[in-house]
Amino acid sequence: MYKSARHLFTLLLLLTIGYTGTGQVRPIFRRPPNFEQRAIARRSRIEQVREINLGRRLSLTASESARFWPVYRKYQDALTAIRDRRRQNSSKTHPDGQQLIAPALHSPPALLPVRKYYTAEFLKILPPDKVSEMIKAEREFQDELIKQLRERQAATNPTPPTN
Repeated sequence: MYKSARHLFTLLLLLTIGYTGTGQVRPIFRRPPNFEQRAIARRSRIEQVREINLGRRLSLTASESARFWPVYRKYQDALTAIRDRRRQNSSKTHPDGQQLIAPALHSPPALLPVRKYYTAEFLKILPPDKVSEMIKAEREFQDELIKQLRERQAATNPTPPTN
């Protein structure tokens, strides 16, 4: 009698410990299967909104528009490639932090030749005042995008008030 009660008590104890032990395990964050496709779709939507905003601000003629948009898309692709390369270089795959110092210091200057080249290309297509307006509109769009992302992040992660 005591032997079976002892086995029953041991079994219940193990089940209880196992149940609470598995309840405390934090789930491992896994990206959904279509995460990359959603990121690409989100990026393309941002690009579409950027182009609509830029087109509205520049008020391009039909001939300017036909020549401007292919060059602008190449410009955006070149900037994205540089930023992606910078993001890959700053990942944690490098064991030695010293390997990351030089690329981090030289990344913004890597954008400068691309911007100079495409500014010259834009000046071949558009008058200088529209190129200036384009640069200004891009900066304002980027600022607005960052502002909205911060507001969304603040809405989803409210910080508790400090006393």
